[in-house]
Amino acid sequence: MYVNMRSMSLTSEAIKLFEIARITLRSRFRYLWDMIGSTLFLAVVMFVFNRLWTVTYATGGSKTLAGFTLDQMIWYLVATETIIMSMTPIHRHIEREIREGDVAIRLNKPYSFLGFHWSVFIGEGLLKAGILILIGGSVAMAMNGPIPFQLLSVPALFLTFLLTATLSFLYGSMIGLLAFWTEDVTGFYFIFDRIKWLLGGFLMPITLFPEWLFKIVEWMPFSLMIFRPASLAVKFDWSTWADLSMRQLALILFMGVIAQGVYRLGVRRLDVNGG
Repeated sequence: MYVNMRSMSLTSEAIKLFEIARITLRSRFRYLWDMIGSTLFLAVVMFVFNRLWTVTYATGGSKTLAGFTLDQMIWYLVATETIIMSMTPIHRHIEREIREGDVAIRLNKPYSFLGFHWSVFIGEGLLKAGILILIGGSVAMAMNGPIPFQLLSVPALFLTFLLTATLSFLYGSMIGLLAFWTEDVTGFYFIFDRIKWLLGGFLMPITLFPEWLFKIVEWMPFSLMIFRPASLAVKFDWSTWADLSMRQLALILFMGVIAQGVYRLGVRRLDVNGG
């Protein structure tokens, strides 16, 4: 009986979160052209990357670098830019709600605080990712041409994007939740986000790092947020996808428990201080 009630409760929560994500996605379509305009500079970024890496490969005299051909490297950068730029700075939203006291209003809502923000994050991220792939992919296609791609991999890559976005959400939300103790989390975000960029393979694959550094970085969570999903997008393999999905799910579970724990500690602090 308890198990059935628990199952119904989880199903009800999942439906609510799905509806929030769907409504967010639908509402963001009203600002489609604004979002396209704000991401057009990606075309310039991709043009610069193309020139830089073309010269790098020509100077090195090798067709592959760190396991990537020139075409794969450019498409890898399209993938990393899509991952990073499609993620809403969730720490700012959470920080603002805590600072302005809006978090107290959400406490009596019929959905979880973090679940609500995750749904909005995913709904907006999906639209942004579609726009970024269109813009970045157009430049890569025009300058480098296509790379081998399996249409059957699209559903799997979609799931990988959701898992990757969830990891980024949890990472950013934990930084935002620090606002329960310090009102301005900008400094924390700047430090931790740049660490993620550098060690996650945002601007270049981590396979280009010195071997000793690569062995360390390979086991850090940042590669699951950028390098591995981006590499999978350009060199798809079902066994790699299964391995990546298992690692991401395990990390999501771990980070989810921590984020929920930090949130509960923060709410208790609100209670102690009288809300």
